[in-house]
Amino acid sequence: MFRRGDIFRGKINTKAGVSYGAYGKGNKPRIYGSPYDAAVEGEWIATPTPNVYMYSRELADDVGTLVFNHGEAHAIKILKVYHADGSTTNVYTDKPFSGACDLNRDLDFYHDYQDTKRLYLCSTQGDPAERFHSIELLTKGNIISAADYVHIDNLCIMYGGSHGIGSGTTKSLKVTNCVIGWIGGSMLLPASFTGSRDARYGNGIEIYGGCDEFLVDNCYIYECYDSGITNQNQEEVSDNSRTMRNITFTNNLIERCEMSIEYYLGAQQKTTESYMENFLIEGNILRLAGYGWGTQHPEPAWAAHIKSWWMHYNKAHNFVIRNNIFDRSDANVVNIVAAQPEWLPKMKGNTYIQNLNADGGRIGQPWEDHKFNEKFPAAMERLVGEKEGKYIFVE
Repeated sequence: MFRRGDIFRGKINTKAGVSYGAYGKGNKPRIYGSPYDAAVEGEWIATPTPNVYMYSRELADDVGTLVFNHGEAHAIKILKVYHADGSTTNVYTDKPFSGACDLNRDLDFYHDYQDTKRLYLCSTQGDPAERFHSIELLTKGNIISAADYVHIDNLCIMYGGSHGIGSGTTKSLKVTNCVIGWIGGSMLLPASFTGSRDARYGNGIEIYGGCDEFLVDNCYIYECYDSGITNQNQEEVSDNSRTMRNITFTNNLIERCEMSIEYYLGAQQKTTESYMENFLIEGNILRLAGYGWGTQHPEPAWAAHIKSWWMHYNKAHNFVIRNNIFDRSDANVVNIVAAQPEWLPKMKGNTYIQNLNADGGRIGQPWEDHKFNEKFPAAMERLVGEKEGKYIFVE
């Protein structure tokens, strides 16, 4: 149990069969993945490059972003694009970029976590510690790594570069009454080919692998680089670890994540049973997908409130999505695809809100792309059985 009103910095490896919660009175206990408030601890040292400051403490774990004044602003992580001639360019501007000496836009940052382990920030308004009263560092690693039969309740989990709560194949993970925010952005994979850049990641709550009894209820999840909640796997494995059963996401408010709820499952292998079964998404309010800090994603059109990805098998039985509110997306409102039409979820009583003639969704088998206009309700009924949906067109 963690005392309400207190801040605990670091990361937690849970123990199987243990519940983690709060005691006392006041605000939820705050579990911060950020090792320091960099406006209070350490110094920002001016470098020879105008407006560029170096943080005085070594940071060996890759920083996903910096959050200023508890969300009033955030930094933009500059990635290198690697070219065949050995040169590197800024992923956002296509201009030459070799490191901290090329930072020139306010609140852009570069983290040399592999060599010098130093973090550099461009601040056109002077010393960052004088400019901001709080600077949190989203360092790589799950804030809470979940074991089997764990219940996490009434905690505030924030400022981590990987996942707020993360695990591989897990039995009976329950997350209730929690606040999870400002998650992700650290490096997942190095650049894989010429002309590419390093890949980033980070979800509010993730199971990567199989699961049996995965419950997320009555949580507020916001500002995640990728998804708010996700169960996913695409690896080829030789056992039944990719079976996902008894999944329940209910009564949550998720907003300003790139994807609100994401699920996917790769094709079944000859040696493996791979399917989703008894999967319920109900009573959630999902808002503003793709409107948060994850918009620094270099890839366009990733956002969705329900994201299944169109390249995956997604074999599912008894999969229901009902009575949710899907409130605007920068791309798809919903992205719901499977290799067989009978594996698609059954939709019922959901409310869809989107800008008129914006993207509605990629839906069905074979999948179709639909704009959010007067034809969208009929497409939802035809493809996923949504007969009781409500549709609000924002002009």
